[in-house]
Amino acid sequence: EAGARWDGGDGETGAGAELGGGVEWALPSHGLTVAARGRALVAHAGAAEEWGVSGSARLSPASGRGLSLALSPRWGDSESGLSRLWREGVAGRASPFDGGGGAARLDAELGYGFREGAGLLTPSAGFGYGDGARLWRVGTRFELGPDLAFSVATERRDGAHDAEHALRIDLRMRW
Repeated sequence: EAGARWDGGDGETGAGAELGGGVEWALPSHGLTVAARGRALVAHAGAAEEWGVSGSARLSPASGRGLSLALSPRWGDSESGLSRLWREGVAGRASPFDGGGGAARLDAELGYGFREGAGLLTPSAGFGYGDGARLWRVGTRFELGPDLAFSVATERRDGAHDAEHALRIDLRMRW
């Protein structure tokens, strides 16, 4: 992928160009997916420098039932500002866990899916570490087919100077 950008505001300003790409390998019969991605700001009118690489390994049964594991390391800004905007919206947070900041980060998640009536119930626990801050997450997701999912999770973020607690409720519907 390639992109052009215009930076304005209080920080670095000017036009720039980004290049990025990735590769994914999947073995669906074993529920294994491994991916790598990279991104770099290759030209900028100012002195801005950005780059990043990320990877992921996921072991998850195709049916969703059973044990699932995920591990995702990242170094630098591996996601463009536009990608973060689409994922978080305009009111995105500035923290070590928002996808920016240029720091190294490691995320891990463990879950187990159970068939529950017509849906799939998946309790999970996750951990993230980046830039001296830790994230702990415990929650559950209920999927009623591919078009409807509901999840509830509690989070604790331990930063360098304070701790934040959050309750996250997500509803995903596709039509």
